[in-house]
Amino acid sequence: MKRNILYGILYILIIGLAACTDDLIDGEDEFVPKGESSLMATVEFKPLAAALTGKAKTAGNTIKSIENLCVLLYDLEGKLIERRLLASGQFSVQNENREGINIAESSTPRAVFKLTIPYGRYYIYVAANMGDLGSYAEKIQTIEGLKSISFDWQNKVAENNQMFGHFTEEDEIHDEAPVLTVNKKNMRLHAWIRRAASKVTVAYDGTNLEEGVFIYIKSVQIRDIPARCFLGQKNTPVKTDELIREGETITYADPKNQPYDETWPVRVTKGKPKHGSDHSETADALFFYENMQGEGKSKRQDANEKGVIAYPNGNQEGADGYKDNKPYGTYIEVRAYYRSINEKRLGNGDIVYRFMLGKDTDKDYDAERNHHYKLTLKFNHFANDVDWHIDYEEEIPSIQVPEPYYISYLYNHSMLLPVKVNGGPHEVTELSAKIDTNAWAPYNAPRFDYWRNMDPEVTSSAPLNQWNGFLSLRRTTQTILEESKVTSNEMYYKNTNRGERVYKEVTTGVYGSDTEDGRYYVVKEPEENTVTYRLPMYTRAKQMIVKTGYTGNNPYVAYQRKAVVTFTATLSNGKKIVKPATVMQVRRVVNPKGIWRKHDNKRPFHVVLKRLPMENATEFQTFTSEGAWKAYIVRGDKQTITLAKDTVKGSTGTPIDFQIYFNGCDEHESRCAVIRVEYHNYSCYHLIFARQGYAPLALIENGRKWHSFNMRTATREAEAPTEEGSLFKFGNWEQPIDATNNKNDKPIWIDVSESDFKDHKDTPFLIAGTDTTCLWSEITSKNHFGSFSDPTVNGKKVSVATYKDYNDLWDSDDIEQGFGVLYGDEATETLSKIEEVYGYQYNTNPKFGMRGVFVYNKSETSKEYGGRNVFFPLGASGYGHRKDGKNENGKVAVLRYASGRSAPFPTPDDKPLFYDLYMRPGAIYWLKQKENNGREGNAIGWDFNYFTFDFNLISSSNIFNNNESVNTSDACFIRCVE
Repeated sequence: MKRNILYGILYILIIGLAACTDDLIDGEDEFVPKGESSLMATVEFKPLAAALTGKAKTAGNTIKSIENLCVLLYDLEGKLIERRLLASGQFSVQNENREGINIAESSTPRAVFKLTIPYGRYYIYVAANMGDLGSYAEKIQTIEGLKSISFDWQNKVAENNQMFGHFTEEDEIHDEAPVLTVNKKNMRLHAWIRRAASKVTVAYDGTNLEEGVFIYIKSVQIRDIPARCFLGQKNTPVKTDELIREGETITYADPKNQPYDETWPVRVTKGKPKHGSDHSETADALFFYENMQGEGKSKRQDANEKGVIAYPNGNQEGADGYKDNKPYGTYIEVRAYYRSINEKRLGNGDIVYRFMLGKDTDKDYDAERNHHYKLTLKFNHFANDVDWHIDYEEEIPSIQVPEPYYISYLYNHSMLLPVKVNGGPHEVTELSAKIDTNAWAPYNAPRFDYWRNMDPEVTSSAPLNQWNGFLSLRRTTQTILEESKVTSNEMYYKNTNRGERVYKEVTTGVYGSDTEDGRYYVVKEPEENTVTYRLPMYTRAKQMIVKTGYTGNNPYVAYQRKAVVTFTATLSNGKKIVKPATVMQVRRVVNPKGIWRKHDNKRPFHVVLKRLPMENATEFQTFTSEGAWKAYIVRGDKQTITLAKDTVKGSTGTPIDFQIYFNGCDEHESRCAVIRVEYHNYSCYHLIFARQGYAPLALIENGRKWHSFNMRTATREAEAPTEEGSLFKFGNWEQPIDATNNKNDKPIWIDVSESDFKDHKDTPFLIAGTDTTCLWSEITSKNHFGSFSDPTVNGKKVSVATYKDYNDLWDSDDIEQGFGVLYGDEATETLSKIEEVYGYQYNTNPKFGMRGVFVYNKSETSKEYGGRNVFFPLGASGYGHRKDGKNENGKVAVLRYASGRSAPFPTPDDKPLFYDLYMRPGAIYWLKQKENNGREGNAIGWDFNYFTFDFNLISSSNIFNNNESVNTSDACFIRCVE
């Protein structure tokens, strides 16, 4: 009989007996003479049939071998005539390809053997992997007794390999054993045998999830499996003690050892929806014995088809609807952690999904033997799929906050944190927030050397000092806090109440001022006594007391920073609900930070945001967005520089991946745009600076035009914006130190220590534009009273940038800085290896990138200047500065950014970010001449600190060994203006 099985996948063992065909004796089918027949028998696994259309404990092909066969002959009254054991070696086995509808195995074993039996009429059965059935000698005397043999489930799955079937004549299929007439010298008989066990594989599909919803699958288990099974009878447990409560478990990850983040092995999101088993025949699976519980009530959570849960208490044992009123059925249980940062339905916590096995998703509860159940858990919207029973309850009353939530690595940026307060039977009257911890230090950096003594996360005696951290509850209004005392930060933080705020409004509306503390949003939900807030959180100023290095911008390219905010909701009965929430400042993203093209270069660039996984990593890695993301041009020219759409979008769990297109411009033009990438549910920002054309460009009204390249010689600029140019001693145009000299003192510049910086007193330096070399002592310089003469470039007289040129940018409210990697004309995609990402030199691969500082106009109202940007490279080494010898313990011409340090600060409690400044990247650019009347006297250079984000003057005492003597200056870069 042909079976039409919907959704199910059956695993069926096939045993086939094949025999040669002879003419009938006397030409009569039913005539039985005396004599013997030589039977050629084929025993085959019936392929597992398809039923319900992780890594499991047991491989899917575990029960797929024939170790021995027992053939049993019964007379027409069902009494045993003979049994024969065929051990290994008495039959041959080969794999046979299988084809057909509802087949779950492409091949199964076929056992072939010869058997001589007397002519006669028989029922012939076969059992596999059960020996000679000697221990069941009494039962096998009859067919019914044979079928009623039972066996217990074994913990070792491979031992549950019992199989049973009956013989038919070749090319015939019968559900029950037919009477076989053996009346020929040679006959072919065939048997399909079926396994007593079945298996289930489980996959997960989040295609229909909402953005910002994450399901972290912890395990899947098969439960309430039959403790024993009949060999040939339908197996239907009718008592609890006939079940094994807990079957096999698939464990994907343990939250004790693995955080709930993008590294979780089976994390289901809208952007990366498919996980778990591929349902192949070899995929790891959960095995169980047949459990036939028949038809019952609907399994669906909305069994009453009213769109609500039919049995609200159905997850409680003994309650109406428990196990869909099939108490002895077998079911699948998936345990997960649920997290929603979607403001429409906030929530997080453990969640359990359960499904009763059967051949459909509605009313069938027959988990039949020899089936492969291919089960897919499809999550809908907020992971509440009505086809599965879900055990998830929100605590009432409670505060729900996404855990964690992310804020940008950039300074002076904000995000809106969704907070849901459910007051239960009482109204919400007020919500307050207080920053408890607020880090300046990296989070979870066990192998990174930093000043741990001042990090309370790892040093219990360290003070909290929240005022030195990155987070504020009130709008950041300044880029630099111009205070000089170490204690000024604490005073400012407390006096302006950066770390505390009360939100008194509880009715729907927008409250607060966007120009002062920042607006917050309130929605009074239809759900009784429930209020949802969107509360602004801010990263702090770029520099909080320049001399300490504290910054609202995350300085770490490999580590996040952590803050904890405690929310307190007050209810109408006076009760208070308290909930701490974690806000993580994401890793600093620097790759890529800018894409520049010549005026006639229309080559597109493929952006993929990448980050370093740890401080000493040698390759950047692509990361995914924890929530939806989008990219769009926020400032500047939207015609010359474009994206595939006005706004490019991506889903939760996907990489930030898009193209930038360049349309070309006039040779004497420069056109700029700033692309904003919003990721992690739009709570984090990254800016990419795009530019077409290298013509000199003014960044502010009435400002001088900045050239796009550093100087290589007295009359020649670098050929690309990614080229660092030469290092010059002060006032000396004639002996530029060529960029090829400026390489780190070991091949891969990681795990840097003070001994890695070498003395170059005797190093011959190539002089740019020549084939001449000079020692450091042979390269002259003026003292700090001198100046650089005005060079002529491309036939035009230009000037080395002056103090006023730089200071006008520093002083402008429209000017900000971005720190990261620029890719130039030949680059077409984001690179990964650090030597490629950072290592552009004019004599190497032109596709390489260059670290540096983008100075840009942030105005969103100025059509002429908004988005304009100029790039200042640090050099392929990361150090745009070579030192004469001051503070270098006898070393000369050391390639190092830090002017005042050659080793770690010994006890930098007041400025812990300066602990390892000696090895941090940065560059110094000469001014045309010393400025005595500036904010500080004797300013003679401009400082670009890539780590603490300083963009400021530097005095001559820092970059001269003796500023009043000739031939004692350091060597720095030069940028010209006109």
